[in-house]
Amino acid sequence: MWRICRQHTPANETTMPDILLGTMLTLTVAIGWLGFLRLTRTVRRTSLTAAALWGLWFQTTLTIAAITTIAKPLAFPVIRPGVVDQLWYLTAVSALCPLIAILGARRGRIVDWSLFVLLPLIAVLEWPAIVQWRRCWNGQRLELELPSLIAFALVLIMGAGNFVGTRFTRSAIVWIVTWSLVVWTFSGSFGQNRAPREPVYSYLTISLLVFWMATAKAVSRRSEATGWDRVWQDYRNLFGTAWSFRLMTRINEVAQRDQWPWTLTIDGFRLVSLGMEYPGEPHSDPRVDQTMRWLLKQFVDPEWIDERLASKNLGEVPE
Repeated sequence: MWRICRQHTPANETTMPDILLGTMLTLTVAIGWLGFLRLTRTVRRTSLTAAALWGLWFQTTLTIAAITTIAKPLAFPVIRPGVVDQLWYLTAVSALCPLIAILGARRGRIVDWSLFVLLPLIAVLEWPAIVQWRRCWNGQRLELELPSLIAFALVLIMGAGNFVGTRFTRSAIVWIVTWSLVVWTFSGSFGQNRAPREPVYSYLTISLLVFWMATAKAVSRRSEATGWDRVWQDYRNLFGTAWSFRLMTRINEVAQRDQWPWTLTIDGFRLVSLGMEYPGEPHSDPRVDQTMRWLLKQFVDPEWIDERLASKNLGEVPE
């Protein structure tokens, strides 16, 4: 009988899979920073600047977790596997923050939302991991119980689900699937040290690349709408369905009270009755202009509105 022997690889020796993973993580982080900068330009002159700061926090934690993962084969046993788990879980929790920040992105309450909603949320989700820092530092892996996993999943769906039905639907779905799988690997059902988590990092890099590709395509997609329809569609894509339905309800209440010939739908302004005499375009009605500006001032600057109203050419993208 032939015996197949495999040469033992020292713990601190870098292998080809380690080099490949390091390259993929480096590429993912670099593209992530470029994508973050592009999204930051997109939300200029809006109340989403706080969400952009939370996006900076996420991208920073992702960078630190990636650097630690790359350095682990070189610095073992200084960098324990449990410490890497802790950093990736912190990154997963940080991935929720920009999305939840958008749900509170109304001027006058942004700071309170961060202090009394986001920071307590981070503390609650991070607490099951914080209490395990000692055991993770001593070489054991991070393990989360089912209630912690359910809580994370609910917050993730609530935040990313806000963009289902918008231009960023694909990005939202990829975001949900990506971080759900990453956090699920910390489940205690995997058993301590029985399920290797390193392959998940490779999956993570591919998923994040897909996410940034979908997001770049959504940002650069050309809109055929003009006037207030263009303003409405850009607002809905940036702030998500939760804020959009709330704003649409307020606008339609005013429209019904003042007997506008139009009603606001998901796709923009539409005539209340198709059989009525053509009343002209909504952007020519001062009532529409006054109401839209009054309600949108909690979210965007007047310059943001004017740029989109001035985009007469189809597909013109305001900066």
